[in-house]
Amino acid sequence: MEIGYKEFIKEAQEHQKGKVCQKCKEHKLLSEFSKHKNHKDGLEYRCKSCAKEYRDNMCPFKKWFMKKKFNAKKAGIEFTIEPEDIPGVKIEWYNTRKQGSRDTWRAIEYPKVCPVLKVELDWGMNGRQPNSPSLDRVNPKLGYIPGNVMILSMLANAMKQNATPEQKRTEARYYLFGNK
Repeated sequence: MEIGYKEFIKEAQEHQKGKVCQKCKEHKLLSEFSKHKNHKDGLEYRCKSCAKEYRDNMCPFKKWFMKKKFNAKKAGIEFTIEPEDIPGVKIEWYNTRKQGSRDTWRAIEYPKVCPVLKVELDWGMNGRQPNSPSLDRVNPKLGYIPGNVMILSMLANAMKQNATPEQKRTEARYYLFGNK
């Protein structure tokens, strides 16, 4: 099928409004890329569909950790921990490309059970559920710093945050001995 000169020019101009995705190597319209203020062209290197595929296949712990780091920064809370600073977490480093690009990591061990309530932690990122993992600051006056963090369930962290030690003792006595 032959196209006319005007159509050819229009198609060429549209082609120039796009870029090649670094992952799938396809030329796509600029609208197919998310914004990124630190990149030269102001756009992500991967198209939206490749970025979604990357996020969907990312280690659940890494996804959770990155979100915690982002939220702490946004809230102005100190966050100097690395994943290995959290008790029970072990990571491995690996290259994402064959020709020695930057290294990245994935968790090979991370807590699956809340140490306080002994319930299984749901790493499925299903919102703020009672058994969702929560990054607890042992001393809430300090930030997310080495030696001051542990992973609990949301429920255990909420109980810790909202009750005084005396209220916790009273509740424990009630459940152990009844209303006596």
